Amino acid sequence: MESVQFDQYSSMGNNQTDFEACYTHDSDLFRHVSHCHDFYELYFHLHGGHMIDIDQYYYEMQPNQLYVIPPFSMHGVTVPPMVDYERAFLYINSDTLKMCGCGQMDLEAYLQAKVSNGHHQFPLTAEEARKCKEMLLSLRENQKKEEPLSRFRDYCLLLPILDIVCESMRRAEPSPSTETGFSAIHDILVYVNKNYMKPLSVEALAQQFGVSVSYLAHEFKKYTSRSVYDYVLYRRVMLAKKLIPGSVSLNAVSEQCGFENYSNFLRLFYKYVGVSPKAYRKALPQR
Repeated sequence: MESVQFDQYSSMGNNQTDFEACYTHDSDLFRHVSHCHDFYELYFHLHGGHMIDIDQYYYEMQPNQLYVIPPFSMHGVTVPPMVDYERAFLYINSDTLKMCGCGQMDLEAYLQAKVSNGHHQFPLTAEEARKCKEMLLSLRENQKKEEPLSRFRDYCLLLPILDIVCESMRRAEPSPSTETGFSAIHDILVYVNKNYMKPLSVEALAQQFGVSVSYLAHEFKKYTSRSVYDYVLYRRVMLAKKLIPGSVSLNAVSEQCGFENYSNFLRLFYKYVGVSPKAYRKALPQR
């Protein structure tokens, strides 16, 4: 069997599949990499960021903010350069969320209900942000160990983090998204995110939105770090990853995702994921 690799855009690191804690602090950072993945991301912004986009929604980043990013939502942090940019993450899959509900509540359903209609941003108190940072740092160090006691301690750290997340979401008023200076590209992105399974071309998009082809190509790549073509193909492959665990045939998955033929689907899936669709399905945990 082919060994499953993790694609460059969307996977947890260190071959983690259930959850992973991350922490980063950059003195100077200039980038916007739009991406998505097949697990939840709980993004704890501590300070230094500018703006974050989650699908077609945009939020001005303030210190001590939680962003809840569901699976397969395109997201990224935008320019200008960020100074003293500090953030922590908890990547967690649906099954682990269900387990952490301890049979008392459906954590995944709770998160999904709270982020409906584009409400992804939730404020934290300074003390909550400090506690989450400390617990995520401890979890990051501890998850490198494989013995059962260490894994048990991982879950002991997960629960209080998720408790703070749920409390922040429970008490928060919905945070409206923010207008950006990329209004034309924003409208095009909204359209592409809703229609990427259909035939799309730069020329047709430019004509539909009243911009030149050169402007669209340049500004789209400037904003997403991808060409329109690559962005559409990437979203199609991510949709395929979402559909493959089901019972439909791989040929049907290819058609539903908008690929013109199976060989094209096979080539692009391998490009982005690192294995064939068949190997990816075979490597999935049995439920």
